[in-house]
Amino acid sequence: MAKGLIGVGRVQKEQAMQGMLSSARIEAQQDLAEQQLKQQKTLAQAQTEGTLAGTGAAIGFMAGGPAGAAIGAAIGFLTGKLFG
Repeated sequence: MAKGLIGVGRVQKEQAMQGMLSSARIEAQQDLAEQQLKQQKTLAQAQTEGTLAGTGAAIGFMAGGPAGAAIGAAIGFLTGKLFG
């Protein structure tokens, strides 16, 4: 237990430092979680665009051969960009 005014001041300083360290740790964890969510969103967007482009290419190929596949892929990709 702290004795005297200096001891009390040291205890208060230690408690303040622990509070600041805890706060900084929590903020770092929140920043990391936010970065991970942004990466997941970016990956999901890319996956959606790829899926729609592939589906559009397949449907376009069935309807119009290789030219239809190219047009379908482009439409699928653009659909993913606009609505994904």
